[in-house]
Amino acid sequence: MRVCVVPVLALLMLVQPVHAARSITANQPIAVKLETSQPTAVALPEPVASVSVGMAPERFSLDYDGPYLFLLPLDPTIAGRLFVVGQSGTLYVLTFKVASPADDVVHVTAAAAQPHAGGKPQPFSVASFLRSLRAGSPVPGQQPVDLPSPALPDTRVQAMGSSALAVGSVLGLVLTLKNTQTVPLALDLRIGAPVESHAEGVLSLDTWTWPPRLTIKAVAADEEVLAPGTETHVYVILERRP
Repeated sequence: MRVCVVPVLALLMLVQPVHAARSITANQPIAVKLETSQPTAVALPEPVASVSVGMAPERFSLDYDGPYLFLLPLDPTIAGRLFVVGQSGTLYVLTFKVASPADDVVHVTAAAAQPHAGGKPQPFSVASFLRSLRAGSPVPGQQPVDLPSPALPDTRVQAMGSSALAVGSVLGLVLTLKNTQTVPLALDLRIGAPVESHAEGVLSLDTWTWPPRLTIKAVAADEEVLAPGTETHVYVILERRP
């Protein structure tokens, strides 16, 4: 007896869940939809160097390997954003939320270079300013400014120095922090989220006292977990309020 398997396979394919795979460019924030039942992969145009995300590990799982970033929400109400730095120094901004249908694989293509109209420089963005701070590269029109460092009420870290640049009403602050403890210390980079100011093993930037009339637009760090006695750089983009 001859058995025909093709129709059966077709029926099986019809009943399998369909997950979305799509491609987008990196010239704007990358919106990703997630589900708690499956991981989502984001394929960047270059290997990942570091990731900054202000989420507790019990609410959000994250990993990366080469150019692939793997995201899995553990809380169905979670939503937020994260910053990914590629090995070239390019900053990728991702926004995410739990929604159905979730993305399966999101392919990110490099943004095409935009020509300067009439020889005039293109307006910079918060993301490009943050990327320049991390790479130590100059921004057109930047000026060094005296910006007081934030007051740190937590003695588990010590501010070792700071520098600041201004481009119009936007400021970029680079702050060097040192872990003074004999145990590791994690940085919580979230701003505006209620946290315990002295949670065990966690230092929250939201407990710092910042200079007045400034709004924090973005935060990143070279290392989000400090080993005992080690230092890291924290990068903060701020905007002057009128």
